[in-house]
Amino acid sequence: MNPSIFAVTTAMLCLAASGVHAEEPAAPRPPHSVALETYAFSGTLNNQATTVVAPSIFASFALSQRVTLTVAWLFAYAPSRGGTPATFQAGNPAIGANAVLRDGAFKIRAGGALVLPFTLLSDPDDDGSALLRRAATLRGNSGVSLVAPGLLGLTPWADASLRQGLFRFALDARVPLSVQLSSKRGRRADAVFQLTGNVGLDVLPNLLVGTSLQAVYVMTAAADVDPSFLALLPYIRLHGSPGFVEARLTLNLDAPLGFAFDPNGVWAAGLALGTTF
Repeated sequence: MNPSIFAVTTAMLCLAASGVHAEEPAAPRPPHSVALETYAFSGTLNNQATTVVAPSIFASFALSQRVTLTVAWLFAYAPSRGGTPATFQAGNPAIGANAVLRDGAFKIRAGGALVLPFTLLSDPDDDGSALLRRAATLRGNSGVSLVAPGLLGLTPWADASLRQGLFRFALDARVPLSVQLSSKRGRRADAVFQLTGNVGLDVLPNLLVGTSLQAVYVMTAAADVDPSFLALLPYIRLHGSPGFVEARLTLNLDAPLGFAFDPNGVWAAGLALGTTF
């Protein structure tokens, strides 16, 4: 894994350097941003009905007109229910970078993020770890390595977006990779392919509505586990110069998580707040 991480990091730095030199010296730097996001999901955990709140924080710092440094940290909290005590877990932080390859109405970006295993959760099967995995599911499997126990995670990604009149189109592709550092389950590597398409409509100058369709394929899933699933994520966003407020739903459509509103299905409501400076 070390040569792979070194190769990806070197490629990103070279890409970032070329992007910096391509810009005019007087080009303005994009603003920094901070976003707080909270999901609340209803579903089952260890065969019991459970409510989980999954707050997270994201920050981006523009290093130049084309290069941005990103930081993310995800948490999970389950209130006391049915006599069980409340549970709180903090995931591992992630740091990454991305570069704008093409700007304008049609925009292309590429980057990657590395999860820092500061907190090596010792038991992958305890309630707290299961809670974190559910919290990661709410954000799509690209967030799995942020919270899974004993994992060193690397996620290369690329996205493209297009604005045509009132419509916005976007396509995001990422490959979350993780290496098991815990000795309990031995050393292994996991890989997930994730593709997300998005369509949005500017209903008003400051109001955007749309939906995303997410397809996930777990390349290293066990033989008896369905390796793929789909999720629909409708959203509405109010945005302006100070920042944005966005509400969204995550509706799983098929196995292995089950249809959102089946008795054993999983669905989530999310709220995100962000600002720029």
